[in-house]
Amino acid sequence: MHYGWVIVAAGLVVGASGYGTYYTFTLFYTELVAEFGWSRTAVSGAMSLGMMAYGFFGLPMGWCVDRFGPRGTVLAGGLLFGTGTALGTWVDELWQLYALYGGVTAVGMGAAWAPLVATVSRWFEARRGLAIGITVLGGSVGVFLIAPLAETLIAACGWREAYLWLGLLSGGLMMGSALLLHRDPADRALCPYGAGNERTAPPQAPAGAAPPPPEGLRAIAGRFLFWHMSLAFGLWWFAGAIVYIQIAPFLAEKGFASGFAALALMLFGVGNCAGRIAMGLLSDRIGGAGAFRLSMLIAAAAMSGFALAEGQAGLLAAAFIVGFGFGGALPQLTTIGVELFGTASIGALMGAVLALVGLIGAAGPLASGLIYDAVQSYAPAFHLGAVVFLAGLLLSYGLRR
Repeated sequence: MHYGWVIVAAGLVVGASGYGTYYTFTLFYTELVAEFGWSRTAVSGAMSLGMMAYGFFGLPMGWCVDRFGPRGTVLAGGLLFGTGTALGTWVDELWQLYALYGGVTAVGMGAAWAPLVATVSRWFEARRGLAIGITVLGGSVGVFLIAPLAETLIAACGWREAYLWLGLLSGGLMMGSALLLHRDPADRALCPYGAGNERTAPPQAPAGAAPPPPEGLRAIAGRFLFWHMSLAFGLWWFAGAIVYIQIAPFLAEKGFASGFAALALMLFGVGNCAGRIAMGLLSDRIGGAGAFRLSMLIAAAAMSGFALAEGQAGLLAAAFIVGFGFGGALPQLTTIGVELFGTASIGALMGAVLALVGLIGAAGPLASGLIYDAVQSYAPAFHLGAVVFLAGLLLSYGLRR
């Protein structure tokens, strides 16, 4: 077995530990509101700040993986993320929640995506879309596995102790997996998967196109195409974050218990898994932009369906389909980035894009919290998310060299 697939497996575990724990916030949401009486806008704002900070810290983390390699970068990130999550057990003031999600935990989360997809991109020439799809699968696998664990811990020992155990578990898994990471195939006297007998090979390009010339981040950031891509994916994240953060409160609004909300979140995670694999495979055939558009269309339709559904079966089906569309778009961020700019500065590129995507996407939870406080319903926020998905789809038509 090519060692590139070990890199993929390690990245999957890091992502599952980090994202799976991070997005259990929706299960702690109602606990925090009930205990402290904070407004939903105030609690949503903590996650909005966290998303902005997480995106911001993705930039230095991406630069670090280009400069120092993924092992030390992800080790440090895992330590910070686990520590920040465990410290949630001592939260008593709103500013402490903001400090954790916008500070220590956010810095650690910066190592859970950009360093991983940058490393996998260097290890694969053939099947790059599939490899990236499996790597970023960690986020949805984590939601599927950790959401029921978090719900069980909250029910058994309270939200404070749940934070402590989740921090120890996620930090340990991220740090252990980091030890398997290597920056380049040459570190193990190998060539990238699919590159034949050569030690190095030019970046993979779409059929009929020449590989893009190597560019540094400064040159890339000076091109309109970079900002165009960041905006399209920022809109994707804006809409998706509404689901991640508000799914449990929205189902509570409809009269369902927390156990049903955890089940819906699990199915959202399963849909994420299926979408990332399916669209990762599809992008190897039709290109990243085509797979991105199809994913966004599916997500938009299902998100409005989720807002309109009333019965359990309809809500669970909509949660799965929203997850499929939202998750299917994620591998395309790296795939499109490589198609447009190559792999020379892929770590810094993904970190920079993540910073902008996080900045735009952070407005999603805050906007949905404001909508609820204004009209006492999350349904309009979910319809807004569908419109934003469609806007991102339309923007993607300009993503070409």
